[in-house]
Amino acid sequence: VSTGRLRAHPRSWGLNPVLRPTAAMLLAAAPEQGVAHLLDEQGQVVRSFKDCRPGPRGLCTARAAVVSAEASRSFTHVWAGGKEQPQYRCQAPERLGPILATSDAAHVVGGAVSGKLYLWQLSTGRLLLAWNGHFRGVTALATVAADGYLVTAGEDAILHVWSFASLLSAAASDAAPPPRALRTWTAHTLSVTDVAVAECGPHSLIASASLDQSLRVWRLADGVRRCLHRVEASAPLTAAAIDPAHRALYAGTSEGRLLRSPLLHEPAAGAAAGGGGGGGGG
Repeated sequence: VSTGRLRAHPRSWGLNPVLRPTAAMLLAAAPEQGVAHLLDEQGQVVRSFKDCRPGPRGLCTARAAVVSAEASRSFTHVWAGGKEQPQYRCQAPERLGPILATSDAAHVVGGAVSGKLYLWQLSTGRLLLAWNGHFRGVTALATVAADGYLVTAGEDAILHVWSFASLLSAAASDAAPPPRALRTWTAHTLSVTDVAVAECGPHSLIASASLDQSLRVWRLADGVRRCLHRVEASAPLTAAAIDPAHRALYAGTSEGRLLRSPLLHEPAAGAAAGGGGGGGGG
């Protein structure tokens, strides 16, 4: 599922935009039916995208386009121009898992089951760079600090942070050395299943959920390997979210439960309700 406000920028591709929304919309896929739907705030279908069969985190938006990585084949589909069928397809060297598009819709990043990472130019579908990112399959991707950095997570229980400038520099030269991660965090003991970002420039927070039943928080600016905050759950975690104001963490478990943990001190109910003086006994 991909959520958020979509904006039309037809000049990005020289194409007509998929839509011109004026409110937040939800993009959701039904892979078994081979279709994705764009829903408005009332749950009504605004547009459908056929031949769409993504795996987990294999669907994203790129301004006015929709991008999907097929779960069973090594194809990436791009919908633009207001059509139900893909505008074009590009084939990856191997089957992809998660994908994401940069906020300027210039590039798409995909993580593969082998642990490799791939960088494409969205407007042409041209593969710019492939590099070894993880020892096992890539499970989650995110961008942070206005697309300045790429966060990747894998079944190897590792999180990496890559400078996007260094990735583009490596893509521009055949003689460039392989990209090196700017940050590497290894506190998890089992597969990292999801990452979430709360933007604040170099102080942006990154939350990671794991099958080791922990939710951890890292700060982009910190070079240390120790996490800032840790929450232990009673079941493996499969999804993570973080309040944009850095107030709370959220996680979904393999049992279907939703967990919330405060990041900042929350006053007691009596103090929060209160006006005036006394402190609340109790």
